[in-house]
Amino acid sequence: MPASLPFFIGLRYFRKGAGDDRFLSLMSWFSLLGMMLGVVSLIVVTAVMNGFEAELQKRVLSVLPHAYVEGPNQRLDDWPAQRQAIASAPGLKASAPYVGGKAMLSAAGRIQGVAMYGIDPELERSVSSVAEKMIAGRYLSETPGHYEVVVGDILARQLDLMPGDTLRVILPKVTVTPFGLFPRERVFTVVGMFSAGAQLDASTAFIHLQDAQKLYQLGNAVQGLRLQFSDLLQSAKWSADLLPLLPKGSTVVDWSVSQGSLFQAVKMEKLMVRLLLMFIVIIAAFNIISILSMAVSSRRGAIAVLRTMGASPGSITGVFIVYGVATGLCGVLLGLLIGVPLAVNIGDVVAWLESVTGLYVFDPQVYFISRIPSLLRVTDIVWICGFGLALSVLATLYPARQAAKVQPAEALRYE
Repeated sequence: MPASLPFFIGLRYFRKGAGDDRFLSLMSWFSLLGMMLGVVSLIVVTAVMNGFEAELQKRVLSVLPHAYVEGPNQRLDDWPAQRQAIASAPGLKASAPYVGGKAMLSAAGRIQGVAMYGIDPELERSVSSVAEKMIAGRYLSETPGHYEVVVGDILARQLDLMPGDTLRVILPKVTVTPFGLFPRERVFTVVGMFSAGAQLDASTAFIHLQDAQKLYQLGNAVQGLRLQFSDLLQSAKWSADLLPLLPKGSTVVDWSVSQGSLFQAVKMEKLMVRLLLMFIVIIAAFNIISILSMAVSSRRGAIAVLRTMGASPGSITGVFIVYGVATGLCGVLLGLLIGVPLAVNIGDVVAWLESVTGLYVFDPQVYFISRIPSLLRVTDIVWICGFGLALSVLATLYPARQAAKVQPAEALRYE
């Protein structure tokens, strides 16, 4: 038998199903559609989850730094010299001093815990975009001593604050007086509100660096430096390279550590969603096993004829491998052709559906985003298509081996 004949016979079986067996032909199409649906689902959901992760990184790191340096014992005395020492470090774009810590904000009888950062208003522009995120009031004045504070918009709503209102900042530190121990506190004036579009809008406040130095009683020292790198994904490597340039006992923490729990939760969610959707492809592969097994049973006579004409068991195996792989390949290709355009334009598709139905997937008044983000990577497409094709090949092995074991005499006896 010519080497190419099993290939053409397998393709003929794929095109015509099982001849007159309409049920088997229908099952073949269902297997193809199942594989297509699995690939489309994986491509679209993976792109959306990538988009959510990228959008979260963009929003959180627009206010928080890519990394930060913390001096020995949370104190960096000669910080201008340290800024100069690391200025030429690989990948570092800018740095700015900060004083930070936990604090309580009290206003109108309400109290809220926050992460409060003392920053230099001018230098901070090079490491974050807080100034560009202002939605009410104004940014911090460059002149210290006015005890101004800018807060996230959610935090402002929780404390019922507007620009011009005052609040009390209470630190988890005490001041010793002849009358006893009292918490360290100070009245600040709210001058503006920012919105990064993330949960940190409910737990972050910024004050002037020199006001923070007085409040924390640090003198001219700061707690550390906030850093901005040229490539977010290389922050961990470049952060480690800074340690030899810093005083002994200093630490450098990049965003993957400081915000690690948040982004690890996103990655875990993405992994679990992928695993769930992979079951669609796995079920489609089991359908291929089923239709091939039924095809072997219904084609026993044809298999026997091929064997008597000189076809080897390997050729018979090849026929049904081609049949099953063709089913899986067509499903994967159809899924690719539908999934990629849908994933790239999922935001527009959902927006159109919302405009037609009047129903909103993400209500802007409830969620931080109102449009579904999408980020499709070539590597994701490769592994999804590869996974579908690999399962298709594996699904053909058992039925194909069974077809090769058909004995011509026994099969023809009952024809």
